[in-house]
Amino acid sequence: MEQHTVRRRGLGLRGVDEQQVSPGYVLYSPLTSNTAHLVSTSGKEVHRWTLPHRAGRHSRILPDGSLAYNGVHPDAPKLFPMWAKYRGGVMMQLDPSGEILRQYSDPYAHHDQNHLDNGTLLYTVLEPLSADEASRVRGGIPGSEAPGGVVYGDCIKLVDPWSGSNSSSSADFDGSGGTCGAKLLWSWRAIDHLDQDVFAAHPHYPREHWPLINSVSFDSDGNIIASTRNASAVFIISRESGEVLWQLTAPTVCQQHCAHQINAAGDILILDNGVFRLGISVPFSRAIIVSRDKQIKWEYKDTTTGGLGFFTPFMGSAQKLQDGNVLICEAATGRIIEVTEGGEVVWEFVVPQLQDYKGVMRTDELEEMERIGFSNQSNAIFRAYKYRLEEVPWLKEALNRLRNVVATRYVHVDLKVK
Repeated sequence: MEQHTVRRRGLGLRGVDEQQVSPGYVLYSPLTSNTAHLVSTSGKEVHRWTLPHRAGRHSRILPDGSLAYNGVHPDAPKLFPMWAKYRGGVMMQLDPSGEILRQYSDPYAHHDQNHLDNGTLLYTVLEPLSADEASRVRGGIPGSEAPGGVVYGDCIKLVDPWSGSNSSSSADFDGSGGTCGAKLLWSWRAIDHLDQDVFAAHPHYPREHWPLINSVSFDSDGNIIASTRNASAVFIISRESGEVLWQLTAPTVCQQHCAHQINAAGDILILDNGVFRLGISVPFSRAIIVSRDKQIKWEYKDTTTGGLGFFTPFMGSAQKLQDGNVLICEAATGRIIEVTEGGEVVWEFVVPQLQDYKGVMRTDELEEMERIGFSNQSNAIFRAYKYRLEEVPWLKEALNRLRNVVATRYVHVDLKVK
């Protein structure tokens, strides 16, 4: 009998309502791999990229059809055990064949590395705080700082990476001697602006990394929407002053991810993980749309199981589709679903790439994974995104070529029979 629970329960397409599912193709990158996959609503893989680096969170398809891929920096410093799991650092854009068109690197980048439509990059990094700054960070497990008693604090950077060269790095502006022309347009430090009474670390989380910002994006006013897992907060940063203009905290959101504006009204779609919910003993995840007056306007959770049927303790995403459906990523178990506005599940797919990190991690990092409990075979992904055929301009031609090859094979078989 199959002993791996995820494999035993079934991989690949689990169900589809062909009348209600939104047309398009779903993109994902397994975290234990160096690949990105594009699958149809029938569950068939229609394209695959093989990349030079392990997935450093997620990938996206840009308006010009190229792949934005965030890989793990091969020479990033060793900071603390979990850093090996969630760091990124190599922000690449590639054509359908896998040829690198542009590349930018920052060895301290992690989680969201957002390739914007205008060619800039908005992303999160960490830096060691001074002893005085670290003493101001509240909460967390006492004595759980990184080696040497260090607390790493988050920063957000907006960078123009490719105005001077198609291959650049943060060394171009951080004093490390880079000469490829990347420009730092804006930066922000959490320790300088976040109220410690509001943004204290959760008491069950280590103090090694605060506040652990896991998503960054622009709102329609040009300000930055950020999500911090350790402090259970979504907040909007003034790009002009750096101050927090708006914030949403527990119990509305708990350890959430992927907060981003979805319409002109300013509503924010959030994947609310829900590991620790005040006054609720059963953890569950949900996707929610929240207005700027902090009202929940829409919610999806698995009511058929009291919430337990949809739960990812970390990572995850939600994407509002053109027809109103929402694509939701239950990241930890590689499960992707599409639901209607009425909460009906119309598509379910489980990532079939189930493997451990042995093929994509250094030996010292594998030892860290063993120590912290992540050495198992996994099909986890950070996010998933869906694209209509017109958003992937090269795919239609590729699919037509594939159909012609298949049709030619059938003709040859038929001639042989005759």
